[in-house]
Amino acid sequence: MKYEISYHSDTETMGSRAQSVICDKVMAGLPQLLDDLQKLSEDNDTADIVFVLGPTEERVYAHRIILMARCKSFQNTKRGEICRIPGCTVSTSAPGTPTPIRLPHIEPDIFRQLILYVYTAKIMLQDSKVFEMMTLAQDMGVDELKIACEDHVGKTMSVANACTFLTAVMEIQEKASE
Repeated sequence: MKYEISYHSDTETMGSRAQSVICDKVMAGLPQLLDDLQKLSEDNDTADIVFVLGPTEERVYAHRIILMARCKSFQNTKRGEICRIPGCTVSTSAPGTPTPIRLPHIEPDIFRQLILYVYTAKIMLQDSKVFEMMTLAQDMGVDELKIACEDHVGKTMSVANACTFLTAVMEIQEKASE
């Protein structure tokens, strides 16, 4: 992967064109940034949102500013709304405590993977859960993850895993009809 970096020399005169340097290496600091964002995704103390997931009401913490930057369901809100996730219930919270967002129909493990993706753009897609992730990505408004899920299905579909994909889709349809 190549990146183009533009810079200006202090000795250049105003109006001169920026010089470009092509780098063959990863941008300096990017790996550390991803590590820092992953640590932030695990930091419950600074989180201002808590997702309450599934029938066991498992809690997953997040930061609204990150969600607003990466998820359309947090960007496309009306005044006073926190998010627009289908099937969610947002409760009020005491000042200084995370705002609870209930998603009783979401599996906590899938949601944790989505949150990690939102923070770091890293994900390991599994055939048996790819449709759940695709649906969740659509509901959260994370288009690039939805596209990655679609690409995963298209590139990995085979006779060997067709039944796994079919079973996953049938489970999603069954949950939706409950």
